[in-house]
Parts: sequence; C-alpha cells; structure tokens
Amino acid sequence: MVSHSDARLDALFTVVDHRLEDILTNTYKNNKMPILLLTHGRGTAKSVVYEVLGYEGRKKTVAVSIQTKAMTNHILKQLGDNIDFDKPGTGIAFSINVSSISGVFSRICIQAEENSGMGSEDMPSTSKEPYHLIVTIVNSGFFDQVMSAAKKAGATGGTVVHARGLGSKEAMKYLGITIQPEKDLVLILAPRDRKLAIMESIMHEVGLNTAGTGICFSLPVDSAIGIID
Repeated sequence: MVSHSDARLDALFTVVDHRLEDILTNTYKNNKMPILLLTHGRGTAKSVVYEVLGYEGRKKTVAVSIQTKAMTNHILKQLGDNIDFDKPGTGIAFSINVSSISGVFSRICIQAEENSGMGSEDMPSTSKEPYHLIVTIVNSGFFDQVMSAAKKAGATGGTVVHARGLGSKEAMKYLGITIQPEKDLVLILAPRDRKLAIMESIMHEVGLNTAGTGICFSLPVDSAIGIID
C-alpha cells in the first residue's frame, strides 16, 4: 500500500570522500536511521586547480536514506558538524522530497524520529529547489563523455556509480537499442537555471542515438550543503 501521509518524508543523498566513510556511517548509526543504502562511486573535480590538489577521480562513498523532514534537518546538521563540507572535494549532501511511500515504512520513519530524542533545530541550507539532481544512465565506460558534455554546459562535477541494466523486448522494438548489462549511473547536482542546458548537452553527446545510449532525467532538490559554484 502506498501512503500519502501528512508526515513529510525525504530521501537524503550524501556523497563524501571515501576516507570519511567511517564518520559518515557513524553519524547515521548514532541517530539510529531505519534504512540506509551505502555504495561506492567515483567523483570528478570541477577545475584544473582541484586536479593538481589531488581531488580528480577520487573514490566516493554514496549513502541514501529515507526519513522525516525533521530528521533530515537533524542529520544534515550532524553531518555539517562532523564533516567540513566547505573544503573542496570533501562532498555534498542533499535531500529530495518523497511524494509517496508504503504506509508501514512511513510509520517506521515517524517512530524513528520519535525515538531519536532530538530537539527542534534548523539546518542552514539552500532555499527550496534552487538545485536539481540530474541523473544520467549510460553504457559503462561513457562516464567521461557525460561529464565532458555536462561541464561544457556549466556543470561543476559529478559522481558515477556502476550498475547493471536489464533490457526488454519493448526497448529493442520501439527504441531500437540493445540494453548493455553494465551501466554507469551519473549523478550531477546543478543550479536550476543550468539544468536544461546540461541535460541537452549530455543527450547530444551520449543520447539514445549514440554509442552511449544514454537517458537523462532530473529531480528537484529540497535542501543541500557542500555546494561550491
């Protein structure tokens, strides 16, 4: 069953340098988060200066969790206290509002907030929806082309997570493409006013009619920390 509960829930994404993984996971564990997905990816630097400093291509830890909005603000504050997101190459954290979720899981998230014992607190963050998360799925090995196209249109960096695709006869019939098992899932956080240009540039270089056979979509971001334009 899908719930449209009055309790607002968020999906919180955190991407940090892999050397900060213990700090990240301990922050989540100490707050007894009910659900946490942890994986690894590879990041890009946004400038030659960062490359010289050793930030280019650094291994990243990617965490995804779902909780109430109040808990999101609490976790963002904890992360901000424990990790210096102002330092280039450290990472970012951002949340996206969840519109619907199973009723059981909604109650679990609400119960987790009640059990946390946290006080009311506000986390300084970006205003509502000035950024969007651009998600691009391409054949494995096309990450560099995605980022090259995105940076031409104003993107400052991104993170790639390796995944596996599952094809269908419908995709072959109507789109004329063969689904390659190995995929690159590319995550790019971009200002709203650059979103369309970045997506168009990516699709021009690695879209469905190219060897990358990429697809691209975006999601509005609610809160974010660690963004450096």
